This record gives sequence, structure tokens and C-alpha cells, in this order.
Amino acid sequence: MNETDEGRAARRRFQAQYRALYDEVLEILFQTDPIGIHRDNTEKFVPEAISILARLRDARVAEDVEQIVQQELRRWYGSRRLARRDPEQLARATIAICTAWNHFLDLSGSLMPSHLRLH
Repeated sequence: MNETDEGRAARRRFQAQYRALYDEVLEILFQTDPIGIHRDNTEKFVPEAISILARLRDARVAEDVEQIVQQELRRWYGSRRLARRDPEQLARATIAICTAWNHFLDLSGSLMPSHLRLH
């Protein structure tokens, strides 16, 4: 396998891993339903999952992920709806997303900078 083939293979692995992360975050949002509105359709969480994933690279610690999740849910649903939610639901979603993100970083290995791992 030459360098070009190796690069393409690495990109395909990364894309598959990122797709798995996307699917996992979507399922986390559906299962935890941190705002209590999409109980019947996973696809309704697609915009939220995408906006959360787009910002995870900025997270350095679990609190950053929690803030990202809160900000994105507030952006999509407003402060009033978010304020009425059970904080434990949000915490479960945040912990699960942190776990999924760290797993993704582990699988991605050298393709992702090591400083992105949550501490």
C-alpha cells in the first residue's frame, strides 16, 4: 500500500469512526431526552447532535461538554424550556457524550491531536 492509499484508508476509518460518534450522540440525546420533548423519534435530535458535535473539539474538560450541551439545547429550545428540565437528565447526557467523545478520540489515535482528550 502506498502513502496515498494509506491516507485514503485512514480517512475512511476516521469517517466511519466519526459516523459512529454521530450515531452514538444521537442515541444518547434520544435515550436521555434531556429536554423531554422528542420521546418518539431519534431523527428529531439530528440538529442538536450536529451542533453539539461541531463544538466538541473546543471541550477540554467535562464541564466544557456540559456547557456546550446546555448552550446548544438553549439555542434550539430556549432558556425557559431548559430551566424546567431535571438536572440529572442533563448530567447523564453530558457524561455519556463525554464518554463517547473520549472513546472516539481513542479510536482515532494519531488522526486527532492529543490535547483534545477530556480530562
